[in-house]
Amino acid sequence: MRRFPVTLLILVVVVVAIVGGWMLFAKSEHDRYVAVQRVADQRSEIRLWYTVVHTSGPLAREVWYMQNLNGHSVATYTAVDRHGNKATFDEQIVGYEVTFLFDRVVADGIWDLETRPFRGSSQTLHVVEIAQVAGASHGSHRFQFSDAHYIATEAGRQYEIHLDPHKPVPNLVDLQSTSTADPRYEKIVADFEQFGSPRFKATIAQARAKLLKG
Repeated sequence: MRRFPVTLLILVVVVVAIVGGWMLFAKSEHDRYVAVQRVADQRSEIRLWYTVVHTSGPLAREVWYMQNLNGHSVATYTAVDRHGNKATFDEQIVGYEVTFLFDRVVADGIWDLETRPFRGSSQTLHVVEIAQVAGASHGSHRFQFSDAHYIATEAGRQYEIHLDPHKPVPNLVDLQSTSTADPRYEKIVADFEQFGSPRFKATIAQARAKLLKG
């Protein structure tokens, strides 16, 4: 009496299960791989500028510029004195510091902030600009302000007058007001000025010191 080939049957079932599973999941895995590659191949650019214009003193202007182009990051600092002398240097960023800076300033409201009236101290003028490209989408934003600490802590108040058609004169005694102080401007300044490795910051200090000596 011939025995039924149980071992062969098990092997056939296993092979059929493997082939069936591969056929079942191969298309979905392929589609996911294609989607991931499409995202990875998309054009990705981040550019950040922070300019400080000094109205007095030996230094005339300082500019921080950071970029991340498709994963390759560079940070640049430039300082110019009143005589036109310039100190500038670039640093290749190996890690994700520029991306982290971008995320930080976005969280601190860089896309929403607008140019503010020049009030408080007039010793410096701050100019901030951001530009981003993500695939086919792109955008940029620029604004300027004078005293970030003043804007963060004081900056005056804004009054609103609501005219009631049933009252000939508005009640100015009970006029409602809101503070126009906004700490986000000071946060953005800190984000830029605290950026970089210890070597990057030390080089900035050396460049400033050199120009301050004249």
